[in-house]
Amino acid sequence: MPHQHQFQRISRQGEAGLALVEIAVSLGIFAVLILSVLMTLTQGIVHRRETFESYLAMQALRSQIALAQRTANEPQDLTLQQGIGAVFDKYDSTTTTVPVLKSGQVLVTTYPTESTVPTLLGGTQDLNFDGDAQDNLGNLSAGTDLKLVPMTFTATYVDKGNNTVTLSEHRLIGQTTD
Repeated sequence: MPHQHQFQRISRQGEAGLALVEIAVSLGIFAVLILSVLMTLTQGIVHRRETFESYLAMQALRSQIALAQRTANEPQDLTLQQGIGAVFDKYDSTTTTVPVLKSGQVLVTTYPTESTVPTLLGGTQDLNFDGDAQDNLGNLSAGTDLKLVPMTFTATYVDKGNNTVTLSEHRLIGQTTD
């Protein structure tokens, strides 16, 4: 019997040692799981911030597009920079600051000749509907016969990671009201 008692004591010590290994392994697995959850949450927060910055840049682009469209829809008066004929001169190469974004700005580009309209806007266009695509928009007689203005609106900003981000929208602005 004394031997049986010793065996039970050894067996219990082995169980205690095994329990300690099991606890260590369990804690290791738990730590890995917690780490992966924290990394996922961190990436989600970063992605959400990037998405919000992109949203703000798109809002700035849409605002500039709306201003150009509003000018195109006003009654034609080139001295007041109103109407479709004034859009080219009023917005060509203008830059607007976007204060809610780090180094945020929107650059508006208009295309000066009918033959240089970018492919994204349909390529060569007859922008004054005179039957050819040969005119230079800057030389049209005071812009009175202009019907469409090809424009690119480009937002640029620096994101939280100090990367420069650029978003562009291309539009053919025309008078949409009488």
